[in-house]
Formats: sequence, structure tokens, C-alpha cells
Amino acid sequence: MAHFVKGFIKNLFNPRISIFAFISSNVKIADTSAIYRGVKIKRSEISEYTYISANTVIDNTNIGKFCSIADNCRIGMSGHSLKCLSTSPIFNISLNALQDKWISKDTFESELDEERVCIGNDVWIGSHVLIKGGVRIGDGACIGAGAVVVKDIPPYAIVGGVPAKILKYRFDTDTIKLLENLQWWNLSKDVLKDNIHLFQTETIDTESLIQFLK
Repeated sequence: MAHFVKGFIKNLFNPRISIFAFISSNVKIADTSAIYRGVKIKRSEISEYTYISANTVIDNTNIGKFCSIADNCRIGMSGHSLKCLSTSPIFNISLNALQDKWISKDTFESELDEERVCIGNDVWIGSHVLIKGGVRIGDGACIGAGAVVVKDIPPYAIVGGVPAKILKYRFDTDTIKLLENLQWWNLSKDVLKDNIHLFQTETIDTESLIQFLK
């Protein structure tokens, strides 16, 4: 709870972060990102121009730029060990869901980095999506509402279902390669605004993108 109190003070004067959000002090949020009411974030990093809608819970996750995350998602769900004598976290995690501290140090501390979720740039995540710890989601991917993601998702894939499966890709292979090379999300705000017409059409103009890349 102390981490959330410190996080509240840290973000108190950021107009893009709701005062009704719960942000731990160990979370990094870009100034241009928006966090809505009821959101709970721990041990994570949110990059530029990403928004997180109401009541979404995020833990141990890196989120890229220009991502759109809908309401009531659960991202970075931690698992329970199936190899130990018990699945209860009280034996392995000092600050656990039971709020009863039996050990002074987490026995699975070294596994935290392995379980970190990595979400690329320009990713759209629909309402009520669940994402398992350790999953990597490629740039430009789209996840349909209610999906349960337990495996990595390639760039620009559209997925849905339980468990989530690839339904199709947003663009053809050549266009996807071009976009991956372009990495437009790393360009400056001024450059993006000067070329905003490229983002306002549903027809991808490959030649214009190539000129944009130059």
C-alpha cells in the first residue's frame, strides 16, 4: 500500500493520470500518456502516447508507444508454481495475496524478468483481455475483446479467442516489413504531424511510406 501512496503523490499533478488510479511508485509513465480511473499499475513502464482505459490492471509489463488499451484488461498475470509442494504463494512470496509474511525474501525473485510482459508499439488491446506473464506482443498487433493471450503474438497480427489465435494480419508481408523498418513511432511529434495524412486513410500508399522513410 505504501508504494501506491508514494505513487499517488508522485503523479498528483499530472492531469493525464486520474486521481482515482492506483499507480505504484516504481512505475514509469511518459508525460504524454493517459491513465483513467480504476487503473492499477505495478512494476511497469508506459511509453509515449499510450492510453489505458478504466479498471485495467497491469503488473510487470513494458508497454510501447501509441498503444490503445481498453477497459477491464488484466496484463502480466503471474502464475503459481506447479512444481513445488504447494501452489500457495505464502511459501515463496513475502508480500503475497494473503497479506501474511512468512519469509523475508521472495524465492522466485530471479524469475521476475522472465515473466515480464513486453508489448510493442501501436498495439490495440480490446476490452476484457487477459495476458499471461512473459508474453511478447509485436508492434502493430490487435487483440480482440475477451481474448486470453498465453503465447507470443507476431507484429501486425489480429488475434482473438480463448486461447487467442491468429485470425489474420493487418497488412501483407511486404507492407509489414516496410512498417517494421520505418518504426514511425520513433519519429518526432512534428514529423508525424507534418505527415498526418498518411495516418488518415485506410489505403496504405507504399510509395508515400518509402518517401516518409527517407
